[in-house]
Amino acid sequence: MARVRIYASYTEAWGEWRRMGLPERSPSRFDLGSRQFFYIDSLSPEEREALRQELAPRGGMVFDCRGDRALVSITLLALENLLMSGASSRVMEMGEALRHRYDPEPPAFEWSGGRLDLSRPRVLGILNVTPDSFSDGGRHLDAEAAVRRGMEMKEEGADVIDVGGESTRPGSVPVSLDQEWERISEVVRRVSEEVGLPVSVDTRRAEVARKALRAGAVMVNDVSGLREDMRDVVREEGAAAIIMHMRGEPSTMQQDTRYLDVVGDTYAFLEGRVHEAVASGIPRERLSVDPGLGFGKDLQGNMEILSRMDEYRCMGRPVMLGASRKSFLGNIAGGEPSERLEASLAAAAVACWQGVHLFRVHDVKETVRTLRAVQAMKAGR
Repeated sequence: MARVRIYASYTEAWGEWRRMGLPERSPSRFDLGSRQFFYIDSLSPEEREALRQELAPRGGMVFDCRGDRALVSITLLALENLLMSGASSRVMEMGEALRHRYDPEPPAFEWSGGRLDLSRPRVLGILNVTPDSFSDGGRHLDAEAAVRRGMEMKEEGADVIDVGGESTRPGSVPVSLDQEWERISEVVRRVSEEVGLPVSVDTRRAEVARKALRAGAVMVNDVSGLREDMRDVVREEGAAAIIMHMRGEPSTMQQDTRYLDVVGDTYAFLEGRVHEAVASGIPRERLSVDPGLGFGKDLQGNMEILSRMDEYRCMGRPVMLGASRKSFLGNIAGGEPSERLEASLAAAAVACWQGVHLFRVHDVKETVRTLRAVQAMKAGR
């Protein structure tokens, strides 16, 4: 597992290298401007030594980090020469990560009989059919209200309607499978039939996902990270899936928010789940990833992930941001959930500039306009 690491300053790099346990002979400040950095996970001692011997003749360096992670420093020219002359699988991973990170062509995101064109950012409009969701709980409990809101979001520019029947806010109490399905069954069916947009079902339960897919949904948004039973459903029903990182369960996830490297740890989890899904028979083109802002992360962790969303592109899968109205935005900008529009749009703009593909939001119209503006500014026209 390799990912590209880009530093904004030597101060940022130095602090991270100390935290990761690199020795005093770490790369110098001059290396930041002349070399490309990669993190590689799951390296055995033997693999580290073999990688050192492979890279050393071309000036590449391998630094040991805590755990099974290593930092690689090499010039792009040296890496290109290695890739052209026959390289090990680890060096090939570095080349793939670099290609995915900078590839101007968006990754495919498909399901049986359909696809989502990611040539521009796409918006998933949130439709919570719950009495206790942190922001919009109780507003769309009956099917008529839910369909009306779905139509509104379509008119505002939504590309997908994301329907959920269980709140997963921090500290939330689970509902029964039957209760969750009772809440969303008619909504999924009617929104998929009447609104005319792809429907995503936001659920942790494989049985609910299967029923929703058979009622008209085409993708599963799984905050629990696509476990084996959910993988079976996605594969058998030909659905797309969004794999999210969460530590623990919603009721307990904020009890332990410590990470050695929050981006590296969530990246390793997501890439591992993508690998397991592909190994189970799900086409890679049907998978997307979400680092899970607010799910088992503290304020610092959320902010670090947001500032480094581009690293998740190294997987070659669509990346989703789910920051809309979340509490960490309230912590930095103030306001109750309904008063966090400006902070939500700022988060979307930061992520869009980094090349994030999917945005799960409450405020569809404002987000669509923000993304359109960021895209124009980024393109210089």
